[in-house]
Amino acid sequence: MDPAELNFGFTDAQAFEDLETGEQMPVVPASLRKEYQALVKAHIDALQQKFSEVRIDYSMLDTSKPLDFALHRYLGARERKLRSRQ
Repeated sequence: MDPAELNFGFTDAQAFEDLETGEQMPVVPASLRKEYQALVKAHIDALQQKFSEVRIDYSMLDTSKPLDFALHRYLGARERKLRSRQ
């Protein structure tokens, strides 16, 4: 996810555009921030839960970090899991 999606660090009231429909929605970020962050967290938690139930690895990535950093972190976590199962 993009850091802006994770942190919702917007400060100025502005129109947000739905990238799928093109619809514009006026937003006052201060009044929406906590609810938005709670919804994003709930979504990520639900993904982790569902994937875990069917033994699929899930790793949420921050697009501001280099891909090799995320890959290294993921592979390190996999290795630790495999070692703990032995």
